Amino acid sequence: MTMARFPRPSVALVPVAVVSVAVVAALGLALGLAVGVAPPAWAAAPGDRITSYDIEARMRTDGSMAVRERFTYSFVAARPDPLYWGVPIRLTSGDTDGLTAQLVSVEDLAVRMDGRSTRPFLDHQSWWYSAWIGSAGRTPAGRHTYELTYVLRGMVTLPEGRPTLWWNAVFARDEPIDQVRLSLTTPGRTARASCTVGSDAAPCQATTSGTTVSYTATDLPGRSGVTAYAELPTTVVAEPSDATLPGVRPTLRSNLAAPGAGAGLPAGAVHLVTALLLVAALGVLVVVRRRPRGARESGSPPGFDVGPDRARMRDAGALVMLGGLVAGYLLAPHDLLWWALPVLALGLALVVLAPWLAPGPDVDRRDNSVAPSR
Repeated sequence: MTMARFPRPSVALVPVAVVSVAVVAALGLALGLAVGVAPPAWAAAPGDRITSYDIEARMRTDGSMAVRERFTYSFVAARPDPLYWGVPIRLTSGDTDGLTAQLVSVEDLAVRMDGRSTRPFLDHQSWWYSAWIGSAGRTPAGRHTYELTYVLRGMVTLPEGRPTLWWNAVFARDEPIDQVRLSLTTPGRTARASCTVGSDAAPCQATTSGTTVSYTATDLPGRSGVTAYAELPTTVVAEPSDATLPGVRPTLRSNLAAPGAGAGLPAGAVHLVTALLLVAALGVLVVVRRRPRGARESGSPPGFDVGPDRARMRDAGALVMLGGLVAGYLLAPHDLLWWALPVLALGLALVVLAPWLAPGPDVDRRDNSVAPSR
């Protein structure tokens, strides 16, 4: 009587299925978190206004720009939340894709409120570098002056081969602004300069004197930003748009410091995706490890003999490793290479640990056979 073979579901498909589901779900969640990362609402009370907004900027030959902002708020009543301030760090124009936009870094930020140094709460998202400024997390009523100093990198672009500055110097705030004065000093004479107020809500003038450009605008209604334009001297160096990230350069090391910056994803989303991938990898190993199996074959080194289950598991591990390499290739331009590392590590673990995780040939025979009938 021939022995009957009972089919058993192979565990080799488990790693592929679990990892695929985890990756798809995690990436979908990450992209969902990345949508709509605009600055939070800062509702202005009737009567609140900015009485003056003064900015001094000095452009350096290496393309970086030292900025000093000083603005005065007049609040009719206290607010339970701190003052919001932000810098747009992802600049797009025309049909430029958001993932390949000009990226700006903000460095060495220092904040003073009413003449006293204060530590703001900082946040770095896809499109904004943000700070919340206030004593004990609130904004007192009355007149208050804020002063911020920082360095911007990545602002200089090269349209038609000439260093050019497009700068959203004052982002649209809810409060009206009585007067904006912006002074830009460059290493040489500026060929052309101009400025605009959002939605043309107020006139803006730009005048050049030697190496200094002065921009002025008055009586800006609420939600009116100011954009400054200047053709810079040829001595100013412009960094490529893919060479500047918020605070770091696009390398694997920088992605550990500012994950997701190159692809415009919040750091929390990247951490969540990585955690899910690691949990999926550990879960697969635990499930496969707890599968019933027999003792190793006697007289053979562990892993020397290859049964059907071991071969399938090693093949699955090789496929997972290949998927990790492909994912790494596709994600590397967006500085998200480390998302592929857990997948690659899982595939390598399946290949190396197959002799211990899958039953050998003799176990297959014991589990899949019945005694012959007499």
